[in-house]
Amino acid sequence: MPLILITCVICAITPNIWLLMVGRGIQACGTSSLVTIGSGIIADIYELTERGSAYGNFYLMYTFAILLGPLLGGYFTQYFGWRYVFWYLAILSGIVYIAILLFVLETFNSNNSNESNESDVEGSQIKSSTSRKRFNPFLPFKLLRYPNITISVLYISIVYTFVQIPLMVVPKNFPEKYGVSTSTLGLLFIPSGIGLMVGSFVGGKCNDLVIKWEKNKRNDDDLIQPEVRINCIWISTILVPVVYILFGWSFESGFHISILLVLWSLGTFGIQIIFNTISTYLVDSNRSRSASVSAVFHCIRLFVEAINSILEAPLEEYLGIMWMFTLFSLIIVLSNLLIIAVFFKGRSWREKMDK
Repeated sequence: MPLILITCVICAITPNIWLLMVGRGIQACGTSSLVTIGSGIIADIYELTERGSAYGNFYLMYTFAILLGPLLGGYFTQYFGWRYVFWYLAILSGIVYIAILLFVLETFNSNNSNESNESDVEGSQIKSSTSRKRFNPFLPFKLLRYPNITISVLYISIVYTFVQIPLMVVPKNFPEKYGVSTSTLGLLFIPSGIGLMVGSFVGGKCNDLVIKWEKNKRNDDDLIQPEVRINCIWISTILVPVVYILFGWSFESGFHISILLVLWSLGTFGIQIIFNTISTYLVDSNRSRSASVSAVFHCIRLFVEAINSILEAPLEEYLGIMWMFTLFSLIIVLSNLLIIAVFFKGRSWREKMDK
């Protein structure tokens, strides 16, 4: 949090764009670590049958920022200037930092980290060690030797492309096509943000219902396989590519802006259900290394997003919005084969690697 606060101040007073870019890069390091730590805390304090809803609520607030950010940013920029965005974030970061120091306690329990209980799932892949070790920031990447982790992370990184691509397409194209002002532009992000928030909530509840159903179906002493959670995403695997094909074609056809916003919200709704489900699955299958697997997950996802930010402009120029969205939708359809493989082979992969 101090890193975020300091870089916000640096970005607010920067005299040139190069220092702004460096500040934003360092700022991203701080914000990413908070998501990883938050994931680890949830894994520490919630039982298996409650973890889906807990992650749903966690990402609900996370996605609320995606809704609120463009809205506030648009008004700050139009009426006060872009530097005030960073002053606001610096103040907010300071308040949150104080709240964390006062109210967030240590949740890791070394006495229970390796115990098997009803909140654990079979196939915990890497046992935690309570002994002191030299800090190695690259150690979590060893988790990628597990096929179920690598494939799941790759899958969600591909799917989450459709959260980022519209965020670049809408500000560039909607003002000219639909006559949207800078301040009003922020309002266009509300439907997609609502879709993310509702998807977080629904995805979390669905995850817990699937686990409870599986628990009632078996004897209480039986261990529940984490792959069971993947049952929550099958509708979304169809919904997401269909919706974004329609989005691209509707834009090119000049349909009313309200139709595009409805499609956008449906797309983010489906994506967030997939995101929540895979996030919880990764933690369940690596109970003792929840923060590490979350770090790897977000690192690779953000790396793919960085590549997308480079490719989006030339693809849009070369293919046009309609065919660009069609291309990405077809890639998602093909990537569904990855998560199907994890659903059927995940358990055997985990057991084979643990031997």
